Amino acid sequence: MQKIKIFLFVLIPVFFIIGLLIGTQLIPQKIQNIERIQSNINLENTKEMTLLGVTSEGRGMPVKMTVEVKPGNGLVLVNIDNVLADYLTQLSARTAAKVASNITRISLSNMDVIYNIKANAEVVAGPSAGAAMTIATIAAIQNKDIDHNVLVTGGVDENGIITQVGNIKEKARAAKDINATTFIIPQAAYNVGYEKTKSCKILDNLEYCQIQFLPKEEDLSKALEINTLPIKTVEEAAKIVLK
Repeated sequence: MQKIKIFLFVLIPVFFIIGLLIGTQLIPQKIQNIERIQSNINLENTKEMTLLGVTSEGRGMPVKMTVEVKPGNGLVLVNIDNVLADYLTQLSARTAAKVASNITRISLSNMDVIYNIKANAEVVAGPSAGAAMTIATIAAIQNKDIDHNVLVTGGVDENGIITQVGNIKEKARAAKDINATTFIIPQAAYNVGYEKTKSCKILDNLEYCQIQFLPKEEDLSKALEINTLPIKTVEEAAKIVLK
């Protein structure tokens, strides 16, 4: 019994010392992380980017958007022609700001992010501008330049994945019309049309033929007549768009 007491008496201080050593290694790292986030707390910047929308007639249309990041209370607002945007667009903007914060590792809790879009509300309603809004926000936070020859369409989820949207062909045409050189779209399986195929075989001296319409295997850039890059994440897209 006496030996057990002596063993415990020696062992407890050893664990205490080990705990102190581990603590002294972890605490400085935590402080450095906090300082890295707070060092950008007073940033103020504005960036402009071109979005791609679609009119009610189904025509692709380029739309100018500015994102302003400034000291505030963590608000995220979207104004479309000075009118507060619909719920889905507001939700898309909040997701864009959150993803931009995660990618840059800069907290926006003491910053306001304001998106101003110069277009009819129906042209940009919903989530289709989410990826572009995220990239523009990253540019504002990190003060990076935007390559205006590269346009982006696609939503964004909270994991930073570029989500699918419609009217890719119409938006590609709009991008081409304003002389964009590259068009970034969500990574997905795209149908660029159908190809008629005919196969025949002889059975009992009779020829039987079957006609099928199969999805065409064609390069997207060729089909859309603009250099087209299917990209999975907004972080990957940002590396292409931002300079």
